[in-house]
Amino acid sequence: MNMKATLAAILTAGSIGWYGLTANAPVTPTPARAALPGHILYHVATDGDVQSFWRADGNRVVRVTGWGDYCCLHRMSPDHRRLLVMPGNDSLVGSPATGGTLTVGDLAYARLPLVDPTLNLIPQAWSPNGGRIAFEGWDDGDPSRTGVYTPDGRRLVFYRCVNPDPGPLDIGGSLWVVNVDGTDAHPITGDATRPAPWARWSPDGRRILFASERLSPSGAIWTVKPDGTDLTKLFQDPVGRFPSSPDWSPDGRHVVVALNPINNAYLHPHNGLYVLDAHGGNLRLIVGTEDFKTDPEWYA
Repeated sequence: MNMKATLAAILTAGSIGWYGLTANAPVTPTPARAALPGHILYHVATDGDVQSFWRADGNRVVRVTGWGDYCCLHRMSPDHRRLLVMPGNDSLVGSPATGGTLTVGDLAYARLPLVDPTLNLIPQAWSPNGGRIAFEGWDDGDPSRTGVYTPDGRRLVFYRCVNPDPGPLDIGGSLWVVNVDGTDAHPITGDATRPAPWARWSPDGRRILFASERLSPSGAIWTVKPDGTDLTKLFQDPVGRFPSSPDWSPDGRHVVVALNPINNAYLHPHNGLYVLDAHGGNLRLIVGTEDFKTDPEWYA
């Protein structure tokens, strides 16, 4: 079955998960509240959505990239050598749009090659062996081509939105799992638990982690099996903060999450990055600087 044809009608909103850094820019060391194993990469956004990548190591955090150099994506490759990113400079994005990879260490940027003269392809996830990339794709002249694209793989989790663009693409949608040959596409969330677009496979591939959608009356972190069964509320903040963009630790024993004072991350409130155990307890602060932090990526 042709995957492109099968998924042509599936409208994604920038969240695809696949199962199966020393900076040249100046760094600003900042103390973290608690030591943690491995590294957590995240981005900080200022007014106007100008972003930079930061990394929490042990009990300190450092800035990795300059303000505005890159935005939005920073998915770490399985070998921890490259990041999927989007350039912060529109002139580097090109037409049709595509992202690139950023080499850890020297921060060398390489634009991903275009494979179609009219298809925009935004990289979203690595395959488990790092040999393939899953893309969010669309053609400005042919809406029927909107969908998920990848050369090869096994299974994908993606967000299917219901609102047209322009509009609130992250409200009212659902999470789905599909085989990469386009078969067995099925929802794993329903009306009772509206998800945010961000979703992450557990390291063993047995569960999918996500948070409640933006603007919900209250927020929580959830896990669900890939077949849509065993939906479980992992965490809800007792003081009412709103969780967003959770991710697993490399061993699956912990979860990192941003806790926001309000339910609208688009307003970039000052927030904190927290870690909790995979069963939902033992919440502790990792980074509590006075800025807006989001999209953590935890790697060994």
